[in-house]
Amino acid sequence: MTEKYYTQEAIDSQVPPSSEVLNQIADPIPPEDILSRETQQLIDRLYRVAYGRQGDAKYPTLVGLAAPQIGVSKRVAIIGINDVGGGEQPELREYINPEIIEISDDTEVGREGCFSTSRVCGIVERAKKITIKALNRKGDDVIETFEGFPARVAQHEIDHLNGVRFPEKISDDSKLHWVEEGEFGDYRVHWRD
Repeated sequence: MTEKYYTQEAIDSQVPPSSEVLNQIADPIPPEDILSRETQQLIDRLYRVAYGRQGDAKYPTLVGLAAPQIGVSKRVAIIGINDVGGGEQPELREYINPEIIEISDDTEVGREGCFSTSRVCGIVERAKKITIKALNRKGDDVIETFEGFPARVAQHEIDHLNGVRFPEKISDDSKLHWVEEGEFGDYRVHWRD
């Protein structure tokens, strides 16, 4: 990881790929604990780490982040809700205890990278459309439908909460790729090649 493109907090928060917390099913947050200082600070920290990324399209951009990725085994994820994918900074929203309640039969393949896998990227097949239910940071119920790239991001982050990383969804090693730090922009365009 090139430190210049991450804030110091992001660097300090990132757990190594070998960290056991990434393989665990994260603990749900009881609704009565959502307004607690601890939970609110965790949500703020996730936003700071995700938004702390420089907006240079040549480099990876955080379009989602789950609490286990910063070493906290809690069911909180920040998910990009708009259709970006070319390095633009997404609009992020928090989801507490998210679960997928509807999933389309239609799937599509697409590229994925991850804060927890550094330069390892890959081609993953995912549902084109999902609906999740969750709680927001005020404790309000949220039901949200995602389609296309945001659906991919939501599935990826919910997988993290279940101790699953995207390389585990790839059975063909030729669909796993090592992408050098300055080559992410090219990979975004030419990942099919």
